[in-house]
Amino acid sequence: MGVTDTAEKSSRIEERAREAVMPVIEQNGLKLWDVCFEKEGAMWYLRILVDKEGGIDSDECEDISRPINEIIDKQDFISKVDILEVGSPGLTKKLRRPEHFVSCTGERIRVTKRDEKGKEYSVYGILAGYDEEDGTITLENEDGKETIAVADCVKINSDL
Repeated sequence: MGVTDTAEKSSRIEERAREAVMPVIEQNGLKLWDVCFEKEGAMWYLRILVDKEGGIDSDECEDISRPINEIIDKQDFISKVDILEVGSPGLTKKLRRPEHFVSCTGERIRVTKRDEKGKEYSVYGILAGYDEEDGTITLENEDGKETIAVADCVKINSDL
């Protein structure tokens, strides 16, 4: 399976997992931030990231871990999960979905890109806008405004 096939498969699994766990997350008064299905080394991780206004603590993550695990164990769309993690997106949340960019508009972010030689560098500023149609964000900092294609970014995170 090629890189593109693996990415598409992971994306489908993430969407199906999102649909499956959403009811238990909402019943607990939480917000689903993201679902990530990723291979790290030889292990496949399914990460369910939840949040709420003011943040989430480890007890709340633990409270919903068991019901989420039970739901995932019953699914037929995923053949192998070595590690299921239920947690917080953290203080420097990874932004990768349209709703992430919309909810973080007006906040400080860090955009990591690659230069022409492949070296990573970061640009900081305020997320001034998101254009879903073009797949771009507008970053505002002391240098002015810059429109950046999300596809050209290595990663985008909220910043403290």
